[in-house]
Amino acid sequence: MTEWAMSRRSLTASVALLVALSPFVALPASAEPAPVLVIEGKGFGHGVGMAQDGAFAMANGGSSAAKILSHFYPGTAVARRTATVRVGVHESSGPVVVVLPGGGEVRDSPSGPQSPGFPVAVEPGGSVQLAFDGSKYIVTPLSGAAINRVAAPPAPVPARSPAPPVAAAPVPAAPAPAGLLDPLLQALMPPAAPPTAATPATTGPAGTVPASQNDARSGRGLRAVPKGDATVALPGPGRSYRGTVVATAAGPGLQLTNEVDVEQYLRGMAEVPASWPAAALQAQAIAARTFAVRAAASGKTLCDDQRCQVYVGAGNEDPATNAATTATRGQVLTYQGALAETVYSASAGGVSATAEEGFGPGSPDLPYLQPVPYSIGDPQMWAMTLPLQEAGARFGYRGEVTGARVSRTGPSGRPLEISFDGANGPMAVDGHRFWADLRLRSTLFTLRAERVEPAMQGEPLAASLSDLASSPPGVPAATVTPPEAVESLGRAPWVGLAVLLLAFWVTAADRTAKRRRSPARATLPADGPGGHLPEVPTHTE
Repeated sequence: MTEWAMSRRSLTASVALLVALSPFVALPASAEPAPVLVIEGKGFGHGVGMAQDGAFAMANGGSSAAKILSHFYPGTAVARRTATVRVGVHESSGPVVVVLPGGGEVRDSPSGPQSPGFPVAVEPGGSVQLAFDGSKYIVTPLSGAAINRVAAPPAPVPARSPAPPVAAAPVPAAPAPAGLLDPLLQALMPPAAPPTAATPATTGPAGTVPASQNDARSGRGLRAVPKGDATVALPGPGRSYRGTVVATAAGPGLQLTNEVDVEQYLRGMAEVPASWPAAALQAQAIAARTFAVRAAASGKTLCDDQRCQVYVGAGNEDPATNAATTATRGQVLTYQGALAETVYSASAGGVSATAEEGFGPGSPDLPYLQPVPYSIGDPQMWAMTLPLQEAGARFGYRGEVTGARVSRTGPSGRPLEISFDGANGPMAVDGHRFWADLRLRSTLFTLRAERVEPAMQGEPLAASLSDLASSPPGVPAATVTPPEAVESLGRAPWVGLAVLLLAFWVTAADRTAKRRRSPARATLPADGPGGHLPEVPTHTE
């Protein structure tokens, strides 16, 4: 048989095999471009009030703290206030061990007579365990601590009166002025614990503690009080606080709250880096002091994270922030004599927001919280892309979604309303809800609907909302392949198999023909020219 005949027979067999496999081969169908929602924005946070990156830029440009504050809170004045603030710093599901590095004691009353066994004395470096058994608070000395076994003086017995006194009608306290963040703080922070009357001791005769009892028990909350300006250390690295740590019942465990002078509180904050210019640190101290004093005046307990103000405690103290606190001691911002709502955010993207733009409908229109522009080198640009249909379904749109747009904006250009368009007509979504539900990086953004060519061979198309739910705010999650793309590729691997078989037959026929022409061929080394395919370069995005 001639070489041409052999090659033709091999080629014929290959074509026949491909034809035989053709019923099982399904080429990918050309899908329609996929609609996606593209969101692009600037800044980080709600954008209301002082922008911390703006304060930094102004301080670098030579502005004083007073000028920074008057720029972001126009019309406010400086006054002096002081307060003891309450900050929730720890919640446990069981007993908690606390350490007093400088010594101190555990009391069950801020002052006056203590229950039997109290105060529990703690030497420097000593520790105690605090617990709640459902009815009693229990202090168990661990190392360097001891309960008080000295009999407490009996409480005085009031003289018998001829007639019970008539209680005077209580005078209602003046309500605190309604504020922008009062509903938010009410939801985020537990109310201050009401004072409770002392519970009669049940450990033995009045004023005594049985010698066999190794702990002190009380029906009142517990207070770890350090000596002087020392600290109370809680479980975890760097968890130490000046002032008093109060333990109250929280289910089966304890809620620990730090009661501390506002000046010491400011030293333990971690809102901005200590390396920032002095004017920026001072502006931050005044705004944060005003925020904390206002919460204390309303009887609120602050949280220790970004929902309120980031508070780390004594472990975060730094000479620079301490100096800024000292330089502005007692200074707060007021508007027409009342404490101002000194909210702030990390970055407003070059223009601050109104209260409604940052906190949603119903927020008061405060004269000193209006859009103000500021110069910044980096406006903190960000972007996110997600499937349009998924986005509409997230907000309750029923039916096919064909588009989305910003239908109403506020004074700074921030969206107040988003409208989805589709088979069931337009549907409006509050802009603040849109920002919060999608956990966008900032309230300053634009959006548009686009159609993107579908990805081939399993390449990712867009982020899914389920991925966004587990991602940091505003950070696009790992992308996923839409199910329809996977279905269109269902039997596509057969195409590659058929092509490989065809190439194999053609190559085999060609090699057979060459062997017949050159029986004594030369061999090349495996790593010589043409001995191997060049490596394919790869890269990672």
